[in-house]
Amino acid sequence: MYSHDSELNFKGLIFDSHTHVVDTESLDLMVKIEKQYGISKAVLISHSPVAMSYAMEKYPDRFIYAKYFRGTVRFEEGVDYIVRELRTLRDEGYDLAKMQSAPVMRGRVNAGKEDLRLDSDEMAPMFETMQEEDISFILHLSDPDTYYDTRYSGKSPYSTKERDLAELEGVLKRYPKMKFQIAHFAAQPEIHRLDNLSRWLDSYSNFNLDTSSARWMVRELGKNPDKARAFFTKYQDRIQFGTDCVAFTDEENYYSGRHSSLRMLLETDVRGIPLPFPDADTEAIGGTFINGLELEESVLQKIYWDNGAKFHHLE
Repeated sequence: MYSHDSELNFKGLIFDSHTHVVDTESLDLMVKIEKQYGISKAVLISHSPVAMSYAMEKYPDRFIYAKYFRGTVRFEEGVDYIVRELRTLRDEGYDLAKMQSAPVMRGRVNAGKEDLRLDSDEMAPMFETMQEEDISFILHLSDPDTYYDTRYSGKSPYSTKERDLAELEGVLKRYPKMKFQIAHFAAQPEIHRLDNLSRWLDSYSNFNLDTSSARWMVRELGKNPDKARAFFTKYQDRIQFGTDCVAFTDEENYYSGRHSSLRMLLETDVRGIPLPFPDADTEAIGGTFINGLELEESVLQKIYWDNGAKFHHLE
């Protein structure tokens, strides 16, 4: 536990809408830390059937399971393969689907930036199947501004963040009956992007946001706590708590640092507290610091539990 954890005053149930499992032994440690930080239920994005079977046996009733689709799968296996996998999703014990379709996935298969856009006609069978099967979808499409400024800048097949956000908005617009959990604050926690994100929330009622990942949320939302607090308050019914913790390491600080920093961001009024784990995106300029939003208890209740419980049918 960290020195500022004593300032975490929320005592209610917490639902983590965004976690992953890769390694079964690491899952035990992740669950241990989750319990220390009040997490009593979570969405677990399973990266292997073995890991999922272990979780189901060891932690009955703790997890809601999401079937993981790499963003490369549509290029490597095709859309028909995804459709077949979606048809058997519930029979395999999953509750929803998750796709990691960040730009880096295009890079791994050297796909062109306009190839198989998620808002294209070619991808429609995937979304139509999810609608028919009533499968909710966690989607990660774009990435932090810092990535576009560095690792993606001037490199094929990458484009601009504006292009990627246009694709994401195209999905929301094209499938109004779908139920989306858009990961990482819809890739727009940067203060200068909150106005555009507000427009999306006002225009499309078919999606919620989640707060994964901790370092990205802390780094960007803490740059203007007043504006961020106003955003959370206005859209308190559309935001779900999520850490994006991945059970893959036995480093306890990996899990505790993410829980602590994200909760400090949402609950406290701290200023200038160093992020308790490295942020490669800010190392050259002195690091990332936590500036808390001090959200109202009623807002925290919705973000920590009510919204996730409603979205995932726990009520």
